[in-house]
Amino acid sequence: MDNPVTNRYALSVEALWLENMVHSNVKENLKRGEKVANQALWLESSIVVAKTVIGVLSGSTVLISDAIHSGSDIMSIFTSWLGLKISQKKPNERFSYGFYKAESLGTLLISAIILFAFYDMFRRGIELFGSYSEIRIPVFALAVSFLDALTLFFFGNYEIKVGKATNTQSLVAMGKENRTHIFSSGIVFIGILASYFKYPNVEAIFTLVISFLILKIGWEALRDSIFTLMDISPDTEISERVVSILEAIPGIEEYSDLRLRESGPSIFGEVRIGIRKSRDAKSIYRITNLIEEKVKKSVSQIEYFTVKVEPFESVYKHIAVPVERKGDLDVEISKKFARASYFLFVNIKNDSIVGYYFIDNPYKGDTSKVGLSASKLIAKQEVDDLIVSEIGEISFYTLRDNFIDLYKFNGDTANEAVRNYIKGNLSEITYPDEREQK
Repeated sequence: MDNPVTNRYALSVEALWLENMVHSNVKENLKRGEKVANQALWLESSIVVAKTVIGVLSGSTVLISDAIHSGSDIMSIFTSWLGLKISQKKPNERFSYGFYKAESLGTLLISAIILFAFYDMFRRGIELFGSYSEIRIPVFALAVSFLDALTLFFFGNYEIKVGKATNTQSLVAMGKENRTHIFSSGIVFIGILASYFKYPNVEAIFTLVISFLILKIGWEALRDSIFTLMDISPDTEISERVVSILEAIPGIEEYSDLRLRESGPSIFGEVRIGIRKSRDAKSIYRITNLIEEKVKKSVSQIEYFTVKVEPFESVYKHIAVPVERKGDLDVEISKKFARASYFLFVNIKNDSIVGYYFIDNPYKGDTSKVGLSASKLIAKQEVDDLIVSEIGEISFYTLRDNFIDLYKFNGDTANEAVRNYIKGNLSEITYPDEREQK
């Protein structure tokens, strides 16, 4: 027989291991995001220096403007890096849920910087109308803009990939902004050529086009960060995965008020579940831990998932009784659960019998694992309760693992057993009977 204290300890250890695993995943994501932000900081700094030097030497206004634009990117990257760094701090008394929203605050600041970059480029585009720059060393200026385009486009894709994998909004925002450099650097490239060949307005038009692309990215980053800070729910696909888990776990009679909210790279959730009043504390503990385990394994971003338990009393009951033959409700009860010839299933509504049916027991003649096989057959029928005379250890624990309650009846017919069950005259079985065949 299982030791309840040992079982409870084992479940606590399992829950602690799962919680540590989820915390570890979130911290790994934050560290990975911080590493990418650090790489971006060095890469972007090198590019800004190159564009500034070549822009001054070549006399290209559009290249210098792009260097200033990239300088604002460095501020964005630093903000992202700082937000990811703060997010890794451990919870304390004042911030008991951790510092994960620091990453969202970082994204909010990044969006402001991106929007300022839009304004700056838009203003410069207007000022460039009717003029062009005098270009010196055009080959170097063109080479810098070309390398800038390729480097940041591919690195931007990398940032988006890591950002989505780690659910890091700031990395996604930076990646999208960096990808636009394929366009902005293309504009710079064409603008340098246009200035070199003394074509007016080309720089201005292209600068305005790219400024509106930056506006779009800044607006999306601003929107996403504000929504997250306001505890927006994640996409419906995540909710559907959680719902499918709740519907598949035995012992949950109903669920409601499923709520999920984003907090930086993490997701917090809660749900109310209805469990029958007959469940003991150990069963309830096992059900709630099973929910948390499966939810967190299915959705790695979920760090906290609170399960609130409420008593459930259904007007419907689906019960089973082992019997010796088919017929009506007055059939004789089998004294041996696993060796019964048939199983009778009775549907009850508002304490009245509304239907019943029989299923053959194909395992009654087996030489081994009879109790296990018969118990699984009962569980597949989604039975609430089982009425028996005796129950073996394997059968008992298999049925209890499927959250099926067991009731003892020592009479002769199934009809008597069901009537006494409806009246509440049967006692619940809390321990297996060693005499029952297994």
